[in-house]
Amino acid sequence: MSRRIAFLPILTVALAWSVLRGWAAESPAGNKNAAPPKPPLPTIRALKLEPAALILEDGRDERRALVWGETASGQRVDVTGEAVWKSDSANIEIDRTGCIHAKNKGTAEVTVSLGSVKAKLPVTVNDAAIPEIRFVRDVEPILSKVGCNAGTCHGAAKGKNGFKLSLRGYDPEYDYQALINDLSGRRFNRVKVEESLMLLKPTAEVPHEGRQAVKPGSREYHLLRQWIAEGTKFEEPAKGRAVSIEVLPAQIDLDLPGRSQQVLVLAQYSDGTVREVSRDAILSSNNGDVALVKDDLVTGIRRGEAAILVRYEGCYATKLVTVMGDRTGYKWSDPAEHNYIDKHVYAKLKKLKILPSELCAEAEFIRRVSLDLTGMPPTPERTRAFLADTAPSKEKREKLIDELLASKDYVEYWANKWADLLQCNSESLGQKGVWVFRDWIRDSIAAKKPYDQFVRELLLAEGSAYRNPEVNYYRALREPGKITEDVSQTFLGVRFNCNKCHDHPFEKWTQGQYYQFAAYFSRVAIKRGSLGKESVRSFTGDLMQVPGEEIVYLKESGEIKHPKTDMEVQPKVPVGEAKQAAQEGDRREAFVEWLTSKDNPYFAMAMANRVWSYFFGRGIIEPVDDIRGSNPASNPELLEALKEDFVRSGLDVRHLMREICRSRTYQLSIKKNRWNEDDTINFSHATPRRLSAEQMLDAVTVATGSRPKLAGAPPGMRSVELPDGMVVGNDFLSLFGRPKRQSACECERTSNVTLSHALSLINGATISESLNAPANRIAKVVAAEKDDQKVAEEIYLSVLNRMPSEQELGAVDFSAGGSRLEAAQDLAWALMNSPAFLFNR
Repeated sequence: MSRRIAFLPILTVALAWSVLRGWAAESPAGNKNAAPPKPPLPTIRALKLEPAALILEDGRDERRALVWGETASGQRVDVTGEAVWKSDSANIEIDRTGCIHAKNKGTAEVTVSLGSVKAKLPVTVNDAAIPEIRFVRDVEPILSKVGCNAGTCHGAAKGKNGFKLSLRGYDPEYDYQALINDLSGRRFNRVKVEESLMLLKPTAEVPHEGRQAVKPGSREYHLLRQWIAEGTKFEEPAKGRAVSIEVLPAQIDLDLPGRSQQVLVLAQYSDGTVREVSRDAILSSNNGDVALVKDDLVTGIRRGEAAILVRYEGCYATKLVTVMGDRTGYKWSDPAEHNYIDKHVYAKLKKLKILPSELCAEAEFIRRVSLDLTGMPPTPERTRAFLADTAPSKEKREKLIDELLASKDYVEYWANKWADLLQCNSESLGQKGVWVFRDWIRDSIAAKKPYDQFVRELLLAEGSAYRNPEVNYYRALREPGKITEDVSQTFLGVRFNCNKCHDHPFEKWTQGQYYQFAAYFSRVAIKRGSLGKESVRSFTGDLMQVPGEEIVYLKESGEIKHPKTDMEVQPKVPVGEAKQAAQEGDRREAFVEWLTSKDNPYFAMAMANRVWSYFFGRGIIEPVDDIRGSNPASNPELLEALKEDFVRSGLDVRHLMREICRSRTYQLSIKKNRWNEDDTINFSHATPRRLSAEQMLDAVTVATGSRPKLAGAPPGMRSVELPDGMVVGNDFLSLFGRPKRQSACECERTSNVTLSHALSLINGATISESLNAPANRIAKVVAAEKDDQKVAEEIYLSVLNRMPSEQELGAVDFSAGGSRLEAAQDLAWALMNSPAFLFNR
């Protein structure tokens, strides 16, 4: 097929587009940290203060207020940095940063002005006495702020240079003992305080690998020095540690890039007091291309959305930042709503002044929905019938959705998805184990089991791996720690593995909660049965035959111990309340009842978000198995509506998929318009998604009429029907990202595009053998059809699932040398190497 060399320019364009697409998505912007020029302020008619009044509790307290400038149109702009603060009262003092400090007990008034516009701020000083420095409330926040207890410094698992602190200060008692007792207490010089290593090291007065973390004479330096001078006293953590934080303002909306917003962080304590901790709080942006954070100031970089994570001593809050940009000329077009999904998507688009794309064409829809619901593109016959159907578009699209949801191909495709998530692999389960487990998954989907019933049967399973196939999930995980991490990630969308060794540094999950979760599974055990035979390697490396059957059972006793205290841990759920776990019997029952309850804030939401991602290429929370406060939903109202509908349906997964596919949002075109060309997270247009390994093989089958052979599988079996993650002798599936099924993470399945993928499509055996099969679809149509244009139409319908354009038909010439069959094969080969084939569009 030498003629194929003529199609290499097509392939070059496809490869360049694909690689550059991935590169642009993964590579940081070259100048993302450079803030644009600050735009001029609009005309300010009035000033508003937030909070409207301040209270200072003692002489160490310091407070600020946000200053809002209001325009005639009602727009609010943060002018805190531009405002001038003045007060004639002797009861307070205002420093150059705008912080108000107590001097004497009483009241005061601050005049805040911007040009000729003024506002008054009442201040009450309850007590001007200066309290002692407190380790937990005053010192620990400094260690966190300057990075002493960060994971890259002394907070690392083994510390740094022989000195270890708890990560992010999650254990104040440990940190205090480490500081006081390390080097036999020589970190402190109570006679010559300035010569204390606690001061000399961070100020780099003596060699310090972390360089200068604290500047001499700074506020942080004076606090540390005063603590040492006062005798390095300890403080009860329960009293000195904040219980929650509040972040002002409630919403950060920046009208233009370059505009900034001051952020205030208020800490609440168990005794009811409130303290501003903005200087010691740690702020970070999850999208530095959109919003840049420096200290407690957020600056818009370009139009878009970002989330700001605020951390302070084990307390966390997240604030969404919207940078609007210039939208002159924008007007909402009022597109049709097919269901509640469109209502919530449109509400977000209107807020951000984005217009959705037009609907995709009929041919695009049938290919997209067929691949998404069944993993297979439509046959030429089905495509012709759908395009020829004269029924209203919405009606025939919904009819097609229902037909696909009721098909056997749907069952096999989604059984494969769940086999990935439940880690159905022969390395853990043996050859018979993977077959019986995969069959149970398939039968459960075919039976339309509600999602909660499916999960309940899975997690309460016990008995023989052959007679009760669902127990194979426990065989894949095997021990309480792995069960804890994978169950939480798969069914709650929460990654619990980080808090195994310490409290989570960025979230509310604690190390104690990890072991409380694991305690529900502490009595799950596995023993050898007597059925079947499996070949395993002995400690000498020799193969030996052992019974393949394993039995999952519950031990009569067995507890999890906390590694820090070596004390037994009682089972407890990480959020909400569960029934008391049985002292005898199956304590998993209380856990599973809590897990699958409609009141569980994560269970239905995580599944709704995961299913959504399968149809849009990204979740409303992304990654879908990393739900956390610092990773907020791009559209919380949409996710809540999906969850509620899912729950009302009785946790019917097909119902959820039907609603998603029926929505106009799902049916949008990939073609962008002026108003949504920069949108990547709000679903205003479809996004091309590379076909999975199994979809690719099925697409090759439909395109050529020849199914690639799979080692060890009967003829005609789809790759999604294979029970094992690894398919021996098929490099194509491995190359295109079929996972080994050894992780609960969605990321184990890859969808990147590299030169290796391109070369496999150009001259790999899978494509070549299917194209050259003697009795394939291409050979049959060439033999039966004498009209070259009819042959070309059939090839386009088979490969791209659409009719060719007049221009594409005009470019076809099967008579220019060589055989008609070779020319037809060359055309199919060229189309199979195009982005239109490689991606679901």
